[in-house]
Amino acid sequence: MAKKFLQYTIMGCAIAAVATTGMVSSCKKIPEGYISEQIRYVNDTFRVLRGTNWNSDPKAFELDGSNYPITVKLLEIRDIATGKATDMFFKKNKVYVWTALFDPTSDTTVAMLNKKREIMDIPALQFMEKSGQLMFNEGTGTLPAGNYAFDVSVTNQSGTKTFRNISVIQLLDQAYRQQGTPGCAYFIDGTTTFGDMGIPTMTVKKLSDEGYQVRIKITDKNGKAFNPKAGELIKRGDRPLFESYAKFHPVEYTDTTMVCNYEVTPFPLKEYPGYGYLMYYRIPSQFVKLDPEIAPTDEQKYNVNPRWTFRILVKGTFEVTFKLPKCTRTA
Repeated sequence: MAKKFLQYTIMGCAIAAVATTGMVSSCKKIPEGYISEQIRYVNDTFRVLRGTNWNSDPKAFELDGSNYPITVKLLEIRDIATGKATDMFFKKNKVYVWTALFDPTSDTTVAMLNKKREIMDIPALQFMEKSGQLMFNEGTGTLPAGNYAFDVSVTNQSGTKTFRNISVIQLLDQAYRQQGTPGCAYFIDGTTTFGDMGIPTMTVKKLSDEGYQVRIKITDKNGKAFNPKAGELIKRGDRPLFESYAKFHPVEYTDTTMVCNYEVTPFPLKEYPGYGYLMYYRIPSQFVKLDPEIAPTDEQKYNVNPRWTFRILVKGTFEVTFKLPKCTRTA
């Protein structure tokens, strides 16, 4: 009986020793730092309008449980069409950079603007190494539209991992946006009697990559421009017009155009309460004649009322032309 007790005691001690060894092993310190193999951007494509300021969401870089602190580095950008690496995103351009918060309601002069911005010589893309955020500026206006894949590396206490083709930068061409369909109606002088004339044709031509200027031209069906300087285009009641959106410079009138230097993109910057970005004008009846199939009579007592809405999204000099249907300039 004593012999059996001794055997059991020896076996118990052996089991206890194994258990103790397991406990020591299980308490071994886990190395600090962890980098997931599934790190990614929430967006598989970043769609950027060329020539605009655009930032990705700083929370769009998904670490999948990887430990902070991290450092993210942009390794290479490739043109997907050719498969070749490109350094064009890193070439410097002189662009305006905001140095303080801009308030479009109160900052209404160039002097006020210049207190909150300055011209800097920086790359079109700036990459934030602490968050993986991408920040684009107006310098992308000098780059060709296309699709560009890129690679990053992520580093923390445990080491570095590389992620190829983690996402795509898609540079898109969109210098302007037509917000709605233009319209045109006639009114009989001194009355509220009106009729529809059809849809004006809107065309936008970029004259230069320089400046921040838009020139509006209104023409008859034959392309003959009405003269804003001579009063052939006038305000329509209390509705907004081109001038309503000019915040930093007065509108200039020439024989054929209305010119605005807008300073800040997009233009118009803010909606007009109740009207969006609409602009309304009236052409007095002495300057215009309706086509016979439109006018109820052949009398020249019909004023023409065009309206339109658009936004210029990038810097440059633009000419926006509205060709009115079913009418002829008589001046």
